[in-house]
Amino acid sequence: MSDEISSDVDYLLNKMNDVKNKNNLIEIIYENELVNGNNNLTKEQTQQKPNIKINKKLQDNTYKTLIMIDPDAPSSDKPITGPFIHWILSNFKEINAIDGETICEYMGPGPRAGSGKHRYIYLLYQSIEKVKQENKFDNIPQRRKFPLEKFVSDNHLQLLDMTFFILDA
Repeated sequence: MSDEISSDVDYLLNKMNDVKNKNNLIEIIYENELVNGNNNLTKEQTQQKPNIKINKKLQDNTYKTLIMIDPDAPSSDKPITGPFIHWILSNFKEINAIDGETICEYMGPGPRAGSGKHRYIYLLYQSIEKVKQENKFDNIPQRRKFPLEKFVSDNHLQLLDMTFFILDA
């Protein structure tokens, strides 16, 4: 494995700086705690899929895609396997995302002890056409160095909003 940091980590962090939950279009809730881009959650709190709520003004004919990703894998000091994909839910129109298709099954955070702070970023996209993805990311190696920029480009996704939480390992 290369010790080089993926350009997708930079791409992700630039997008994060551009948006940072400015639009308030998405709510991610773990055990009654709203992810707000400024809070710390624990590994135990985040092992189950969160509840999702999309702002009603987004209920239209476009498809939505939600991505959960960690740019700090395996550590915040040396993120050489980032971005690590934790979840992709796509092609939903309902505000609670119950009609979505899972491209990548939810995997709760599991950073190694001592690996520093990890940012778990949720990105909400929209597209005119359905996302098509053959790879289902069934194993850990497939989730490493996720080609986010290519995925976004190939599927003509437009970023609507994002939020994140921090987990200190």
